[in-house]
Amino acid sequence: MTPLRILIADDQPSIGEFLAEQLRSSGHQVNVVTSGEAAIQSCQECLPELILMDLEMPGIGGLQAIRQIRKLTREHWIPIIVITGSDDEGDLLQGFMAGGDDYLHKPVNPLLLEVRMRAMMRIAGFHRATEAIVDNIIEGIIRIDTIGRITGFNKAAEKIFGYEAKEVIGNNVKMLMPSPYHDEHDTYIGNYLATKDAKIVGKNRKVQGLRKSGQIFPMRLGVSEISSSDGLSFIGLIKDLTDEEALQQQIEFQATHDQLTGLPNRYLARQHLAERFAPVDKGERPLPCSFFYCDLDGFKQVNDHYGHSVGDEVLCVTAKRLKSTLFVRDFFARVGGDEFILIVDGAIRDEQALQIAERLIEALTAPIRSSVSEHPIGVSIGISHSGNYDNPTAMVNAADAAMYWAKNNGRNRAVIAR
Repeated sequence: MTPLRILIADDQPSIGEFLAEQLRSSGHQVNVVTSGEAAIQSCQECLPELILMDLEMPGIGGLQAIRQIRKLTREHWIPIIVITGSDDEGDLLQGFMAGGDDYLHKPVNPLLLEVRMRAMMRIAGFHRATEAIVDNIIEGIIRIDTIGRITGFNKAAEKIFGYEAKEVIGNNVKMLMPSPYHDEHDTYIGNYLATKDAKIVGKNRKVQGLRKSGQIFPMRLGVSEISSSDGLSFIGLIKDLTDEEALQQQIEFQATHDQLTGLPNRYLARQHLAERFAPVDKGERPLPCSFFYCDLDGFKQVNDHYGHSVGDEVLCVTAKRLKSTLFVRDFFARVGGDEFILIVDGAIRDEQALQIAERLIEALTAPIRSSVSEHPIGVSIGISHSGNYDNPTAMVNAADAAMYWAKNNGRNRAVIAR
């Protein structure tokens, strides 16, 4: 069994050193102090794994020292053996009530001391193993009492929330919650204790947490009720969802956007247009919008002569120029190699549609410079209005046909489907 770090507090140096000699001979690391004040100070500097505490000392006595040490070490259980020369059962009871775990009578019998040490070493070994498991679990574990005070906070919880355990132990757990959870938490516990209506306990749900930095983040929370000899408590198992949600958002973005330009792709364009025609299923007319089918002029020559890497440069600049002429609310997407579409919501007249198309054409008036040369690029545009069609496919096909008419009749122009 692993030797322990032991603190002995006894105002009689001869007794303290006698006990220390016995314990050091068994390999334990021992620190001896002669007052309750020194015992508290020693615990603040370096936590022991076992304390032998004399009850009767001048100044801060053993009972008061035990109480203060228990407050200092809420997040760690340290076994405390009370040492007393009194046979008064009341003194022993007070020692246990203050936080003592066992006792030895003076003069201390070396054999009994050895027996107590072996028992405490077994308990400490089990406790170390349990703490190691809890601290190495990747999920955060928080233990609270029935009034919401934090009584346990593992290493993963420290990493998730940015607090050290000593900063949160004894505080209300709502310090880790943003509104509205912060404002309603005490009510949750009170309602559960009064009614046992498990709206939170025994559930696993997504909520928000609040880091020390003030950052609000998504997390998965599962709460369990634990009943022990110390009373009722609650264990919260926490998983930080920040990276998971960021990855999910990245996957969703890649599935719905063009990787080269960052614009929405064909899938999202179809979905957007389908939403405009959704009322048709209810016997209503589609939502008013206009569809612009844009195909670049002169881009094939860039790809054929300079290669796809230069072509990609030209596409990125082209996309930025075209998008810069539009309103934020306008839906602009890349749906093919050199094909772009624009959906403008609302009922607009032909003259307004042609004005929008003219802005797109003018955006490409100046040649586009790549890493190797300048490239004259134009755009042919076909336009259709939703009010003239019963389904999105017909609307797209009409704009597509108008675009090809524009391309075959002079290029770099816009035509409205008839």
